[in-house]
Amino acid sequence: MADVEMDSPADAPLLGENERQHEPIPGDDEAVPRVLKAARWQVKTPKAAVRMFAFLEFMIVFSGMLLMMPVYRLIEDTVCHVSYGDDSLDIIDEMKCKTDDVQARMAYLLGWLGLFNSIMSLLTTFPFGMLADKIGRKPTALLAYGGMIMGAISGPLLLGVGQYALRKNPYLLMIGSLFLLVGGGVPVTLAMLFAMAADVSSEKEKAASFLQLTFGATAGGLAGPLLTGFLMEKFSPWVPVIAACSIFPFILVLFCFIPETLPVDKTKKMGDNDMSVTAIKQQIATSLADLREALALLKNPSIPLVLLTFLFQAARFTAYTSTIVQYVSTYFGWRLAETTFLLSPFGLLNLTVLAVLPKISEILMSPRFGYSSFGKDLFLTRYSTVLLFVGAMIEGFSRNIYFFIMGLFVETFGAAASPLARATITHYVEPEFVSRLYALVSTSEMIGSFIAGPVLAWCFDQGLQKKGIWIGLPWFYIALLSMITWIALLFVRPPPAKKVPADENGEDEPMNPHED
Repeated sequence: MADVEMDSPADAPLLGENERQHEPIPGDDEAVPRVLKAARWQVKTPKAAVRMFAFLEFMIVFSGMLLMMPVYRLIEDTVCHVSYGDDSLDIIDEMKCKTDDVQARMAYLLGWLGLFNSIMSLLTTFPFGMLADKIGRKPTALLAYGGMIMGAISGPLLLGVGQYALRKNPYLLMIGSLFLLVGGGVPVTLAMLFAMAADVSSEKEKAASFLQLTFGATAGGLAGPLLTGFLMEKFSPWVPVIAACSIFPFILVLFCFIPETLPVDKTKKMGDNDMSVTAIKQQIATSLADLREALALLKNPSIPLVLLTFLFQAARFTAYTSTIVQYVSTYFGWRLAETTFLLSPFGLLNLTVLAVLPKISEILMSPRFGYSSFGKDLFLTRYSTVLLFVGAMIEGFSRNIYFFIMGLFVETFGAAASPLARATITHYVEPEFVSRLYALVSTSEMIGSFIAGPVLAWCFDQGLQKKGIWIGLPWFYIALLSMITWIALLFVRPPPAKKVPADENGEDEPMNPHED
């Protein structure tokens, strides 16, 4: 079963600032060509390439969201059959499955499935990131997407033809996560698209390019649940599953229209020195050296303080994808299909927030407010984290759907905390160290998976058992993590001011000092 995660604008580039594919145009300060080296049927300009990457992001996330809710419903039905001792293959009425026993079992199952999926991602992301530097972005993306398709199909296949086996051991669904070993799955696929966007964009254009890709992913996250809810309400969970599977070949065809963006030497043969055992050992030694250098960045205390945002990101993602669906369905009596209609408007609100953030940044950096680039990013990160805390607290205390929606509304305005934190932390390193910093960020996010799914499942189970105020425990947990993050951000200090070359008097002058 594929676990689709939508990253924020700057959440994705694991591979960073690598070499360009083309020679610079004379007089082009950004050293980015206007025409890409591509086949005649492929996109040829950087802008067209970025739009194609964004469309691929949309289609991948859209198809993933088509699968997510019906697969949850089918898992719930499987657990429900076990709870009732029903050996039939018919789907049990959903509202009969909202018992505490069924929902507790399902919560733990989803929690451990998410954790196992994250472990597989942790094991595969960096090796396939290295492979992309060796063989190119596009073949790595195709390999990763192939693994994603196999993982995505395995879940519904087991739920369809392996029902009796799953009822004896539902954790057989973890088999789907093993397909991450084939290319790295969704995380590597999306990371490759962001890396390709970085390859074809100038330093000035990268933020806008990443925003386009994020819009594509967020739009897919908005449209997918809407269509899923409609199809599940009108037909059955299997209809959106079939619709999602029918999109996979179309996405593979779209990959044909994008060129390779990283230059690789295809003339070398397998017997060349670069493919020898010695070269592989050297590559491993180089990777270990890069890891040591990345860890050296932690000597600046502000960097680990900002990294807490990413450490807790997995818990927030799990809470607002799987936990929230189960929570609303269990405590407010909504069918899973109906929860998609509830959550979709907040996807639109998230798009709006992303769209207005650049304008807010301009206002904060205007003479009226006088924030530096770093000061503005840190301020917005702190503000967003406070909104995450307030929203989670409202959700935790809510005992009717209206107050819960109010909490979701507040939380959505803080949903950009992760990309804002990435923008903040990037100020502490020079461009040549950004890739290593991104590696630390990605590692923090994956380690955070251990305090995400299983802990939230335990919190949900405690709410089912103890009732009362304990019902909101999953959201109080998210509020606690947000509060810890906010307190850490209060101790973040600005990086040292950069200096311009010595003036005619031979003295260095500070350049654009960062403000807190």
